[in-house]
Amino acid sequence: MSKTINIQIPTDFTIEHYNRLGEFEHLPELLKIIRVISAISGFSEEEIKTWSLSSINEIYQDLHKRIVETVPIFLPVFQFEGIDYGIQSISKMSAGEYIDLETQLQKGDMLGTISILYRPIVSHKFDSLEWKLRNGIKYIQGKAENLFKYYTIEEYDVEKREWRKEIFKNLPVNIALGAYNFFLLIGIQLSNDFLQSSPKLTEEEKLKWKNQMESLFPNIGVGFSHYTTLVKKEESYGLREKKMLQK
Repeated sequence: MSKTINIQIPTDFTIEHYNRLGEFEHLPELLKIIRVISAISGFSEEEIKTWSLSSINEIYQDLHKRIVETVPIFLPVFQFEGIDYGIQSISKMSAGEYIDLETQLQKGDMLGTISILYRPIVSHKFDSLEWKLRNGIKYIQGKAENLFKYYTIEEYDVEKREWRKEIFKNLPVNIALGAYNFFLLIGIQLSNDFLQSSPKLTEEEKLKWKNQMESLFPNIGVGFSHYTTLVKKEESYGLREKKMLQK
């Protein structure tokens, strides 16, 4: 007798989901797929292993479709769990803050990076601005450079950053990826402006600077390195599953 499986797939994938998926890359293919389903659905691995291969494949393909359709969204100001957060302007960063940000980026620590970029707003002038709602997240729409003048965020504190990482685990990953994209674009622009305004630099020095910037701002605009790897693996698994069903 076939078994009916009722599974709840989240509307928004969180940063914690994203980080969990990256932990499974070294695993054998089918075990990785089972752990992906478990991490997102809440079902135990033992329960999933009792399902048929066709059910596992169908559920995984549905999950995969929703994952790849996740679109980064940049929100300079948003409200999460009752607290208003604003993104930090790079021009206002202290040396220590910037060094810590560079370290988090190079480590690939999304939570650490976002906890530096977004901090609680301590004062603002939002009376004339309109809040909107998207998937349960309140935000103010607009370009960051236009919104910076409307708010001041909390001073940077390493200890508070660590506390905030726990809070941001449940933040939708599309917001984090949008912030990554924004910071990437700003980094590239700063790099280009610097090179253009430094005619005395030799070509070798310019190349060295460019390489340093690329290491600081990797290709995080893609944002789904874990997911795209899963896509390629899933395609081969899906083909094998179809062949098995045809026998």
